[in-house]
Amino acid sequence: MSSPGPATSRPAVRGAAQYFWIVCVGYGVDLASYVGMTEAGVPLYAAYLASFAIGTTCNVALLRRFFAAGRHAFGKDLALSFASNGFFILLAMGIYAALMHLAGVHHVIAKVISNGFSFVANYQVRKSFF
Repeated sequence: MSSPGPATSRPAVRGAAQYFWIVCVGYGVDLASYVGMTEAGVPLYAAYLASFAIGTTCNVALLRRFFAAGRHAFGKDLALSFASNGFFILLAMGIYAALMHLAGVHHVIAKVISNGFSFVANYQVRKSFF
């Protein structure tokens, strides 16, 4: 007899905490790649989008492995994640731009704040649809 998958065998609080730590790893990859690219001279918005792609791919792989197996094949899950994350990245980039240009916040701090928003929003989407 097989046991239920990771997403159905844990209380909601433990699942949310596990999701948080997994996403923090992906977030660290995202942020590290962003800082590396900007230090290498990649324009800020290009680095923002490229690190988003790197972080999203990392998160999908980690979430499928440690949080929930996913309802779809990896490629479809990744494409759906890019689609849903793509919506939130547009909102997050608006926050990023506003923080930098209107509030004078350093670009790395603006990245951290705007990504925080997108990861919280994506948690709700992933929990509901993936």
